[in-house]
Amino acid sequence: MKNRWYDKRPRLGKGLDRFKEMDQEIREPILNEIIELVKQEQPSLLTTEQAYEFRFDSYRLRWYEQDPHCWLVFNVLELADVTILESVENYLENRSLLVA
Repeated sequence: MKNRWYDKRPRLGKGLDRFKEMDQEIREPILNEIIELVKQEQPSLLTTEQAYEFRFDSYRLRWYEQDPHCWLVFNVLELADVTILESVENYLENRSLLVA
């Protein structure tokens, strides 16, 4: 299952994939921290229309599109520059989400 935008960044992809099986109570604070990182480094990403575009073919929703908060993080990160992606990778690594 390749061809996801984050497969080009294996460290990030590994961390983001961990959200799939994570309990919402654990996932939400981590997603909030990622949004805060984006707000600090490139706040315009949170106001761009592209970040809020939703696919309406609901029969083929990706796993992260089932949770609006997770969906927003994935969409924003897809638009983010390398500096933000590296910051998120480091954050996830510090949270031990990139450990095998």
